[in-house]
Amino acid sequence: METPPRNEYGPPRPKSDAGERPPPLTGKRVVLLAVAGLLTAAAALAIGILLFGDFGSTEGRILATTALLAGYGLLTLPAAILRDQRRARALIAVVFALAVVAASLATVAVWSREPPDSLGKAVGTATGWLVAAVLPTALMLRRGEHDPRVVRVLFTASSALVVVLALMFTVLLWAELDSERFGRIFGALVVLEVLLVALQPILARARPDARVHRLRLRVATGATIDLTIEAPDLSAAASKAIRAVEREGHHVVGLDVGAP
Repeated sequence: METPPRNEYGPPRPKSDAGERPPPLTGKRVVLLAVAGLLTAAAALAIGILLFGDFGSTEGRILATTALLAGYGLLTLPAAILRDQRRARALIAVVFALAVVAASLATVAVWSREPPDSLGKAVGTATGWLVAAVLPTALMLRRGEHDPRVVRVLFTASSALVVVLALMFTVLLWAELDSERFGRIFGALVVLEVLLVALQPILARARPDARVHRLRLRVATGATIDLTIEAPDLSAAASKAIRAVEREGHHVVGLDVGAP
């Protein structure tokens, strides 16, 4: 029988079977697989109807339901990625809760023979607030630790403004305002929100180029982790590397500069 390799500083270590283990089931992977499954089911149903059957109301509702669920699933993708990064847990919970509510209401509306106006307004309200929550979630994925101050200010402003827009959209749905001025203000704020969102990646890329630092981190288990970090100076690179490794559950005990 083959004996496991020995560690000269400790007891024998079992052979690693990491190559045989399946990849971890991350939140991003779950969402993508679910969306892929829904789209595949919708396509298969559509193909079957076109080739072998008639396109009736039931088939249409099934297609609409799968398409809606896939769309709402894609909206939760930024939150799933943030969840894997262990960031903004409260915002992630809000996104998933709103997605469940919006998808449930939309499904009920699709399968109702004569859905009331209030149900349509509820679907629009939940979807509007979902989009308002997804926007800052997606912007957080783009944000870097060394973004200029103006980019951080724009992020805060766009996140606050999207909440105002969601409130105004809710009022438009439920109050049924016949006010041209209100509509003009709403449209102007939408344009302003688009500008604030578009400026963030542009100004972030306009910052001075960061230097590349090669670091080797030693963790408590005795292993070493090599990282290549872009940062304006060594202290910022070391801080960024340590946080990245500790988010993975390691405890950093040492750092070397200039790792290969």
